[in-house]
Amino acid sequence: MKLDFKYDLEKEFTNLWCGKGSLNHSGAKSTEIEQEMIDQGIDLEDKPAVLGFFDHKMKSSGINIETKIESLSKEWQKISVEAETRFKKLFNTDHDLGEVSAYLTFAKRCGYNTDQRFFFVSVNRNHPNNTAIHELLHFYTHLLYEKRFKDQGLPYQDFNDFKEALTFLINTDFQDLLDDVDLGYDKQRELRKFLQEKWPSCENVEDLAHIMIEKFQSEQNEIASANSSDIGDKYEN
Repeated sequence: MKLDFKYDLEKEFTNLWCGKGSLNHSGAKSTEIEQEMIDQGIDLEDKPAVLGFFDHKMKSSGINIETKIESLSKEWQKISVEAETRFKKLFNTDHDLGEVSAYLTFAKRCGYNTDQRFFFVSVNRNHPNNTAIHELLHFYTHLLYEKRFKDQGLPYQDFNDFKEALTFLINTDFQDLLDDVDLGYDKQRELRKFLQEKWPSCENVEDLAHIMIEKFQSEQNEIASANSSDIGDKYEN
C-alpha cells in the first residue's frame, strides 16, 4: 500500500458534497465552513464560487501546502508498515490496497471514495494519522464486506452502521501508533459498544462480520414478523 498526500483545489468541491451525501451526516446541520460560505451568499452547488472560496481560504491561511504535505508524509511513514501489517492481520487478508490518495482539505468534514481510491484529511487536524487509519479501515471493510452484506439481503444502511461501528478497533488495536482516540458517530455508539464487547472472543473481523450479519438478519425478520401480524390483525378486525 502506498499513501500519497496531495492537494487539489478541485477536490474541495468533491469533498464538500462527498460529506453532505454521507448517511452519517444525513439531516445534520451545516458545518462551520459551509455556514461561512452560506453567510457570504455562496450557493454550495455553485462550483466556481465554492472553489473561489477555498482558493482564498488556502492563500490567506498562511499554510505552505508543499511543506504540509511533506510533514504529513513523514509522519505517516513512521507508522505505515506496522499499520498495514495490523490491517492485514485484523482482516485476515493479504490484499494490498495499492496506491491511495490522501487529499488535504480546508474543511473539517472529510469524505472518501473507495472506487476512486482517495480520502480527505483536514489541514487543520492535529492528528492526521488518526484520519488515515480511520479511512483505510473503511477501505478494507468496503473491500471485504460490502458485497457480503448485500448478498445476504441486508440494506446498505446496515453495512454502513457496521463499518462505522468497526472503528472502535482504532482505539483497541492501533492506539499505540496514534495520538488521539476515535469517538465515532453518535448514530453507531451502541453498536460500537456491542462490537467492542464481542471483540475479545473473536479471532478477526470475519467473526464480527458474521455476528453482525446474524444480528441484522434477526432484526429484519422480527420487523417482517411484526408487520405480518399487524396485517393479520387488520383483516381479523
